[in-house]
Amino acid sequence: TGFVSDLPVLYDLIVLALQTDSTRIATLEIAGGFEASAFGLRKDYHALSHHGQVQESIDGLLKLEKYQMEQFARFLGKLKSIEDGDGQLLDHTMVLFGSGMGDANSHKNSDLPIILAGGGYKHGEFRQVPREGANKVPLCNLFVDIAQKMGLEIDHFGSSTGRFA
Repeated sequence: TGFVSDLPVLYDLIVLALQTDSTRIATLEIAGGFEASAFGLRKDYHALSHHGQVQESIDGLLKLEKYQMEQFARFLGKLKSIEDGDGQLLDHTMVLFGSGMGDANSHKNSDLPIILAGGGYKHGEFRQVPREGANKVPLCNLFVDIAQKMGLEIDHFGSSTGRFA
């Protein structure tokens, strides 16, 4: 069960590291090798992500990703429950969760699922931004916005066209 059972512990360690100011930046990757067998599934995570519209594979993928999202929600809940100065730890922490694939089945890298929580941003909304044309908003605009909120004096990153307004 390896990484599956370790996931909540890894999130707890990140919370502890942030709470104790042992670090101000943490990265956690849930890779394609996530142990699907821990859920009684025969195919591995990567194979399930290339489901080919086969319902059994889609159901397996949903089971894995539901668990991952439950652990992520638990992580955010812990950050929100910890007092930190004039607010909660989540108020003072930017958390970015996402994937480089909008549809892993076809290796589509647009319409990426991204969650941004904490860090003084307005939350509780779904935003879909233009992906084509003159008003296109590249994801790199969000990275510029995050960097500027962290005090970096940059005005571009990768394919950015400005801030994520």
